[in-house]
Amino acid sequence: MSKKDKNIQITEREKMVDGKLVSELVTARGDVIGTVLEDEDCFRAVLPDGEEFVLATREEAYGWILREY
Repeated sequence: MSKKDKNIQITEREKMVDGKLVSELVTARGDVIGTVLEDEDCFRAVLPDGEEFVLATREEAYGWILREY
């Protein structure tokens, strides 16, 4: 039996925290699936359970969060 693909609507919500841009990826139900923090020369992708990964670009950080979700 094969798995069916699920289409899930994800939106980006941006806000400023302590002078830094923070982006949250949010499902249509309002669940935050991950956060991207912009540092000086890298981006930190953080999952709700606290797991964190450092990446070079914002797109890579978004991709990592979506793969983990």
